[in-house]
Amino acid sequence: MRNAIGVDVGGGSIRASLFDESGNEIKSQVSPTPDHLENDHFLKILKDTIRPLVKDGIGIGVGSPGPLDNERGVMISSANMLGLKNLPIKESLKQEFSLPVWYENDANCAALGEAYFGAYKNTESQLILTLGTGVGGGFVNKGILYSGYLGNGIEIGHTTSVIGGALCGCGVRGCVESYFSTRGLLSRYKEKSNQTLENAEEFFQLVRNNDPLAKEILDFGTLALAHAVRNAVHLLNPEAVVFVGGITKSYDLFGKILESEIRSSIFPVLNDRLKIGAGASLSGALGAASLVFSKEKV
Repeated sequence: MRNAIGVDVGGGSIRASLFDESGNEIKSQVSPTPDHLENDHFLKILKDTIRPLVKDGIGIGVGSPGPLDNERGVMISSANMLGLKNLPIKESLKQEFSLPVWYENDANCAALGEAYFGAYKNTESQLILTLGTGVGGGFVNKGILYSGYLGNGIEIGHTTSVIGGALCGCGVRGCVESYFSTRGLLSRYKEKSNQTLENAEEFFQLVRNNDPLAKEILDFGTLALAHAVRNAVHLLNPEAVVFVGGITKSYDLFGKILESEIRSSIFPVLNDRLKIGAGASLSGALGAASLVFSKEKV
């Protein structure tokens, strides 16, 4: 059986895992992302994390935040990992390990992983949104990932929900990511209360405790997200809209309102086949490994 290495590069950690073709994780390695990001040091940690898995893999798939150039395999920069610039991920790993390497935006990896292994794998096309530190998007149609120019397609988190709204990490005001993401929710809470929350779990616990400000921020963020999804549904006509990522652990607090708002605002004919819901929230590493399996199948 062929095994693939999937690497999930995030703001908090780097996770490398070995998977079989059924999506089963065989073993994994995790390293914390350095506090002070610098290209050479970061690449050393990335290689050290992957190295124990290399002898058992047929290829390496890497997912990271963008913007990136998936043809050259370079992370151009990242709104959530400041300090990394023009990071040559693909070439560095190919030289180090002599294996084929594929590199994509982490949301594209999540989309491909969900399409192959997730809760909606039996649908023809899937629009996947990753709800975490930021908001990412990916679109898979008949098993083929649409990655866009240099891997930067379906950046739904950086579509505008509020004209002239809150400043996003990308430098533009009003992105949906500024209203429905860990960073967005915590920033809006601090803006209105002058209180700093540590993480999304703390925010959602306030919602569960009926904190009026937290509920107000979540309600507005849910509407902002719903209408960003509405726009994407009208553009892409997916059979399924799937939400994954850490925030979906609290899907019970916003999922019904989110789904209802989407369904009430899209063309009625699209509702006949559209499926909406939380996905399996497969690991980002499995999504990255799906790049290897996908390329091998072509």
